[in-house]
Amino acid sequence: MFGRLKLTQVAAAVALLVVPALADAQEGGRFRVLVPYFEPREGADRGFGRQASEDLREMMATLPTHTAITEDEIEEQADKFNMDIEELNCLYSIQLASQINIPVLICASYTADAERNFTISSSIRTVQTSDVFELPSITVPRNGREQAAQQIFEQFQRYNTLIRSAAICTDYAASQQWESALRNCDESLAINPNAMSMRFLRARILFEMERYDESLVDFDRVLEQDPLNEDALQTAGYIATRMGNDEQGRTYYRRYLEVNPGNVNVRIRIASQMAEAGDPTGAMEFIQPGLDVDPNNVELLDLYGTFAFLGAIDAQGQYRAADANAPGLAPAAADFYREAIQAYMRVFEVRGNETPIDRLRNIVIAHSQLEDFASVISMSERVLQIQADELTVMSLYADALHQSDRLELEDALVAIDRLIALQPDHPTATLRKATWLIAVQRIEDAVAALIPIAKDQPSADNAANMIFNEGYTNGFNKQDWAYSIRGMVGAKRIPNVSRGIAEQLNFWHGFSVFQRTMPQAAAQDIAAARASLPGFQEAQTLLNQAGAYPASVNMDMATLMGGLAQFIEIQEAIIRRGY
Repeated sequence: MFGRLKLTQVAAAVALLVVPALADAQEGGRFRVLVPYFEPREGADRGFGRQASEDLREMMATLPTHTAITEDEIEEQADKFNMDIEELNCLYSIQLASQINIPVLICASYTADAERNFTISSSIRTVQTSDVFELPSITVPRNGREQAAQQIFEQFQRYNTLIRSAAICTDYAASQQWESALRNCDESLAINPNAMSMRFLRARILFEMERYDESLVDFDRVLEQDPLNEDALQTAGYIATRMGNDEQGRTYYRRYLEVNPGNVNVRIRIASQMAEAGDPTGAMEFIQPGLDVDPNNVELLDLYGTFAFLGAIDAQGQYRAADANAPGLAPAAADFYREAIQAYMRVFEVRGNETPIDRLRNIVIAHSQLEDFASVISMSERVLQIQADELTVMSLYADALHQSDRLELEDALVAIDRLIALQPDHPTATLRKATWLIAVQRIEDAVAALIPIAKDQPSADNAANMIFNEGYTNGFNKQDWAYSIRGMVGAKRIPNVSRGIAEQLNFWHGFSVFQRTMPQAAAQDIAAARASLPGFQEAQTLLNQAGAYPASVNMDMATLMGGLAQFIEIQEAIIRRGY
């Protein structure tokens, strides 16, 4: 997932604030700190700043975790980079610290009033993360240089508390213990709200906790301080899109691309993140400028096709969400499917048989959604030449053959049989085959297709009901007793049916036989009696096996069976009489 891909990288970046990677940054296990001369402003006495910075360096030598580099080393290192120690203001000191691998520096400047009281402004800078820990302003008398150094030293110790909280936060984040990580990040930020690396890590932690609104607020605070922060722009865009604010997400992503305007790989990565976050339409928008410049770029065409395909699914989902009874395919979805087909086909033209099979499958699916069955057939045949066992394509191919104007049922049956052979447990293939056969009244063939899947009672009952419904609807209801009987006999061939289904089939089978037989007895002569008696007897046997079912359809079985018994007695009497 996008969010978890980079968390360890973020934690590692924040860890620079705590554990610099370069051995040169340490001395005897302690981190080295650059303390340049305090910078005089507005004509203040330069000697005060020199002496106060020296006092601070001496105090820091007592710390177990940090030590200040000496004045001599500062001067030596400054000379190497054509700098004058006297001119090392905060900006130049940051540059020097970066060059000599010093992770932390203390900047201070001061002014003097008419009575030569000094007011010192100071900050602690973390070089590799650019974090700034502003210290409270200090005012001391003319001889208060040691007092000034002492107060800055105490603030530096407070900074160490911040560092410890940041380190613990980073460790917890790396091990995905989000609640503990957040608590320690909050402690660190309570000391230094302007620590943007910690603010960024807090935003990422909140994202992992799915507290998206709060996460976005923190990312915005990072971007206020660093508008070109690529990670913040990228992640904020992802979050906004995940939250459904597609346009806000696109705004972040556009700002990110402004940092990398000509980088196609960046454009591809951003578009992919947008699609993953749920904005495939926005992803298409970000890919299109690349295609405008290079319309034959196969990688861009491939992505554009995929995003268009996802856009179609998204548009259809919105269409159904707005009106569950809306008919057919949404116009917007149809447009996206056409764009997907166009882009994918250009990829296919270039890559041929090396085109990923899922792209070819998507082309077939898109044609199917557009109900362009001729194109489904032609494209499926091309795909199946490349990969004969592609199940989805084979399934759509069979459907298209069945639904196309060609009405090639036999071809459709061959295709669906290939699908069943490839995947015997396919959830719909056998039922579709049976449905197609039933539609052309090939009941016996439909029964033969259904028998293999009637392995348990629910499946068997479902299969039997398919055949029963055909016999009842197009046989019994239309008084086509022969077809009704074909349906009931066929349904009774299905194994493993429940007792209730068996009794239902016996009732309608027997009733259909009774109805078919009555006209045969109408002449009331010996020929009619001999012809009709077996039918009446068969109906009686079947209806006696109907169990409790007749009551469910409000049938008066006493009257029915009494009448049937009379028919049998009459036919038997005619036969005994001989005329």
